[in-house]
Amino acid sequence: MEKRNNRLLNAKLNKYIIPGIMMSLALQLGNIVDTIFVSNLIGVEAMAAVTMSLPVETVVQLVGYCLGIGGSIAAGIMLGKRDKEGASKLFSATFIVTLLVGIIFSVSALFTAEPIARLLVSGESNLMHYTRDYIRVSMLGAPVIGIGLMMVSYLGAENHPELSSAYLIAANVINLVLDYIFLRFTPLGIAGASLSTVLGFLAAMVIFIFYIRSDKRNLSLVFLKARDFVIIKEAVVTGIPMLIFMAANFVKALGLNTIIMNLIGEDGMAVFTVCDNVLLIVEMLTGGIIGVIPNVAGILFGEKDYVGIRVLCKKMLKYSYMVLAVVFICVMVFTEQITILFGSSGGELGRQMVDSLRIFALCVVPYLWNKFMVSYYESIEETAIASFVTFLQNAIVVLPATLAGILIWKQIDGIGIDGIAVGFVVTEVVTAIAAYVFRKIKHKGSTFYIVPDKNPGINLDFSIKSTMDEAQDVNKKIIGFCRENNISAKKANLAAVCAEEMTVNIIKFGGKTSNWIDINLCIEDDTCNLRIRDNGVNFNPLEYSYDSEDFDIHGIELVKKISTSMNYIRAIDMNNTVISF
Repeated sequence: MEKRNNRLLNAKLNKYIIPGIMMSLALQLGNIVDTIFVSNLIGVEAMAAVTMSLPVETVVQLVGYCLGIGGSIAAGIMLGKRDKEGASKLFSATFIVTLLVGIIFSVSALFTAEPIARLLVSGESNLMHYTRDYIRVSMLGAPVIGIGLMMVSYLGAENHPELSSAYLIAANVINLVLDYIFLRFTPLGIAGASLSTVLGFLAAMVIFIFYIRSDKRNLSLVFLKARDFVIIKEAVVTGIPMLIFMAANFVKALGLNTIIMNLIGEDGMAVFTVCDNVLLIVEMLTGGIIGVIPNVAGILFGEKDYVGIRVLCKKMLKYSYMVLAVVFICVMVFTEQITILFGSSGGELGRQMVDSLRIFALCVVPYLWNKFMVSYYESIEETAIASFVTFLQNAIVVLPATLAGILIWKQIDGIGIDGIAVGFVVTEVVTAIAAYVFRKIKHKGSTFYIVPDKNPGINLDFSIKSTMDEAQDVNKKIIGFCRENNISAKKANLAAVCAEEMTVNIIKFGGKTSNWIDINLCIEDDTCNLRIRDNGVNFNPLEYSYDSEDFDIHGIELVKKISTSMNYIRAIDMNNTVISF
């Protein structure tokens, strides 16, 4: 098999990386900004209330996250299979369900916020009042937050990663400004921090207009009958790892809050909040890179482009660990400055924060690997492994590990705060080892990727520059390949003519952005599939018909006549055309 050079795919991945990082940066920045402003303008006790509210925050975001990520991956696979109608139905169903569930949360906020806060904090106190005020506003804003998070996932899979990042950046810039105004100049208190987040998500939705007007859009809201909502199961099944992640996060947040408050107290919660926010910073910088995987891998998996999946994973993992190395060094060198940023005023508590944070930093390397595994396996429909890793990482291991760490460290120094950090390090290492064992048991003899080493069938897979000189060699390459594999002269000629006509048209009319063309001829059973991928202007050959002497592509009409079928999709911001014989 001649290997394509993957320059086309790499170029598109680079386009996704920066918006992905910006999107992750903006997504996590809201939590970090809230914590910094609350700790410095209200106090450390109020900062602890933000952490105490995490279980409710997780539930509020649950539907938008799970249906958004699960739905966008499932829709990406459908688009990879050229099923635009099914993908639009799935998009519409997830939108409606997310909105309805958000409205239910809003209504319930009026009479459930205080009982929930009492349950989380265990009794009457300033911490309980802070927690109640924070979660009440979050629950009222559930429809806005849910739709915002759902749309972010779909935009990434819909050739618009830049709009995803723009939405979250705008939302968090607004959040940042309103945080300062509400906390400094109004009597809203901690409720102002929560309100600024909701208003940021709402105001930034003006960016969705650019998506609605885009000619690259594959998905649209369509009318659904009651029976059509069955399609929501596609989003639920694909989003099971994320559902487990959110559910486990709820258990984790509730369990850790209970363990730390009972064994150490508010000082322990303050230290844990700082460590948790450093983990958010790691997630903020590397999560955007790894987040490219579900946006792209689902489409490649739907196309059975296993070679492309490997290119994707290796590139994303390499970039993630480069960024992680910089973050790790900064945390270890500037530990004291980081704790001051989160409201530490020095003293014994400040020293404990510094010691714990340096231990905690050791968990970030296995943490990143575990996040990568979940993202990848979810994208190739290996939900069992992704769910297993998620459940271990966020529920099964972390609670007993943290409990044991605190109790053991109490015997060492009489305080136990450093045991929180030790528990997290143990959790990530144990999860990574257990995931390896689980994969080996489930898929004996498999490599990490699980998918085949090469694309199915007999393949000719190569790349050409968008020049007429190279286009002339396409015919020879395909004829020679067919001869070597005993393919009939008729099929060989059909494939060669179609490939040559399509590549010539791409070179003529693809525009300045078209610089490489990937060509794959796959012979599987009694079918020849010719896939042509280019990064030229958005052009659907199925919709072309002769309209003027200035734009007359006779070759496309010829291809339509001599092929059995032709399918087209604009995916990963590239034209993908599949022609079958």
